[in-house]
Amino acid sequence: MNNDEKAKLNKSEGIKYFFPYWGPFVFVSKIEDEFVDLLLKRGKQSKEKRLSATSVLAGQIKNEYNYENFEWFLPKFNPYFNAYCEGMTQYGLDSRPSNHEFDWKSPKKCHLEHLWINFQQAKEYNPPHAHSGDISFVIYLQVPDEIEKEKEEMQGVHNHPGPGVIVFDHGEDLKFSASRWTFMPQASDIIIFPAWLKHHVHSFESDVERISVSGNITINDE
Repeated sequence: MNNDEKAKLNKSEGIKYFFPYWGPFVFVSKIEDEFVDLLLKRGKQSKEKRLSATSVLAGQIKNEYNYENFEWFLPKFNPYFNAYCEGMTQYGLDSRPSNHEFDWKSPKKCHLEHLWINFQQAKEYNPPHAHSGDISFVIYLQVPDEIEKEKEEMQGVHNHPGPGVIVFDHGEDLKFSASRWTFMPQASDIIIFPAWLKHHVHSFESDVERISVSGNITINDE
């Protein structure tokens, strides 16, 4: 991608300009309904078996469960991880030669070290935290409309992104700088990001259940 392709247009003055984005690479896409159904089915099996993950997770969420195994997951997930790696590679190429410290190389060997499902209820939340490993992801299986409606009704009432929102923070909070990215998820959304990237999830008040899946990947090329 060259500078012309990145160019933006100031509508009031008709001036083209270039925005040199930098920071962590975050990937957002959609997974197939079949994958959603499979994750939900096996996640409910983990819940029935009470494979609790709560003791090792930051979330203030009662129902968090480990998936029993990963073999079925990887063939479905790999295309998205490969797309993330390709995007990261392109992001690194776009940032050169201005950023010579970008040392990403598509991994040859990876290990999925943890995979769990969250059944989030009203008033539950995730405090600011990072993950273990190198790359993390979250996949949303169920996001009730009530949460989106609650968020819309709260806009302008409180000075925070709103109920049900996931928030990513990077760097210092300084003037003339954006250090935060917020995202209101929908069912089948997938977000892949560096495991060290701090994030948190706001609670909601509606008497509904939001279901998401998360995991951590370790790169072990060496």
